[in-house]
Amino acid sequence: LVVDHMNLSVRSGEVVCIYGLMGAGRTEMMECAAGRLPAQSGSVKLHDRDVSRLSIADRISAGLVLVPEDRQRDGLVQTMSVGQNLSLSSIAAFTRGLFTSRKDERKVIEDSIREVTVKTESGATMIGALSGGNQQKVVIGKMLATRPEVILLDEPSRGIDIGAKAEVFKLLAKTAEDRGLAVLYSTSEVGECLSIAHRIIVMNRGRITAEFDHTATKEQIMAASGEAVHH
Repeated sequence: LVVDHMNLSVRSGEVVCIYGLMGAGRTEMMECAAGRLPAQSGSVKLHDRDVSRLSIADRISAGLVLVPEDRQRDGLVQTMSVGQNLSLSSIAAFTRGLFTSRKDERKVIEDSIREVTVKTESGATMIGALSGGNQQKVVIGKMLATRPEVILLDEPSRGIDIGAKAEVFKLLAKTAEDRGLAVLYSTSEVGECLSIAHRIIVMNRGRITAEFDHTATKEQIMAASGEAVHH
């Protein structure tokens, strides 16, 4: 078992960070919650509703979404524009029968670009022309466009520069506060634990080894993850 005896809850409006080294089981836990990996036992509940047997698409409809670690492979379609990528997940919202309402779609795209502060000429720009940080914001915007209640983010700052990292975390904190969204993100960077999280859950070898609030020190968090702390 990669993840064993894991019990975790996140409240509406709360930002929770999962910290652990490589192999701690963070990605597997997230993918299991999102329906990308099957669970051998246990359940995933959203407002007391058991969504464990639902497909990925049905979990998204129920309000549970995942921003995966590998955005190039899983999060974006490189041959599409920024706008097409942004409207991908929420396409059901503006598809009436076989026809897509262009006006509605454009509004969703424009709102998303503004909300997640994507730096782009327009929604027509090809996604590949954007920086890594802006691509990541498009992935997050795409998921936020589905109006989720819970958003899981696996290593959301992977491969983006320090300025974009700060913007991504600011966006998540703001969305949690404004929309009452439950945010659960994972990281292997100890500094990112303390940026916006209300609670920090430490994982080591598939289990939760500690839980801290935002007053924790980096040393405490690292020690709980099995990392050597050098003084």
